[in-house]
Amino acid sequence: MSNQTTNDVERKVRDHFDEDAQRFDAIYKTEKGFVGKFIDDFWRGVVQKRLEINVEKLRPFAGKKILDVGCGSGRFCLAFAKEGAAKVIGVDFAKLMIDIAEELAKEQNVADRCEFRVGAFPEIVDDAEAPFDASTANGFFDYIENPVPIISKMRELTKGKMILSFPKAVEFRVPVRRLRFWMKGTPLFLYREERVKKILAEAGITDYEWINLDRDYLIVANV
Repeated sequence: MSNQTTNDVERKVRDHFDEDAQRFDAIYKTEKGFVGKFIDDFWRGVVQKRLEINVEKLRPFAGKKILDVGCGSGRFCLAFAKEGAAKVIGVDFAKLMIDIAEELAKEQNVADRCEFRVGAFPEIVDDAEAPFDASTANGFFDYIENPVPIISKMRELTKGKMILSFPKAVEFRVPVRRLRFWMKGTPLFLYREERVKKILAEAGITDYEWINLDRDYLIVANV
């Protein structure tokens, strides 16, 4: 992919999440109407399940420094900090998502341990900040055409666990999701099992737990 095309993809994804920031964050909220709850539970319930598994797999958090790539509205970062992480860095190229994350961190009294940055990974993270005790990228590779360089860099920066999610290409909700993203002009990348395993191998990830989680493949890697 040319740099121009790569920039175009990033711009379209950024615009999508800037427009949909409040709606996306509402997935994590418990107070919502019946219709909203049904849509979030049925179509997007995997988002909350990913968060629960991330917390479970990364415990204990005390004293750890964690990197969250594609952090969105920061819900994972907030959970890690509330569990005891000493420092959590969340990066995302959608500014409105980061604005929500920073506000939530203040509301939940973890702003002193959460740092949010607007920008693209890996440029937004300095090598001198490594090593991280864990790094995560959940709901991120849905919008990345070539995940290998990103995962490789995350592996270089991490000395503990990595958690990565990949949306399944074959799943009963896929046609609706493809249509929705096509109508909005937003790039969407879905994955078959064999491709995920090839990506992991090319990125130097060999020791991992494979979890079939609803519409996602969730990878918990030891690095």
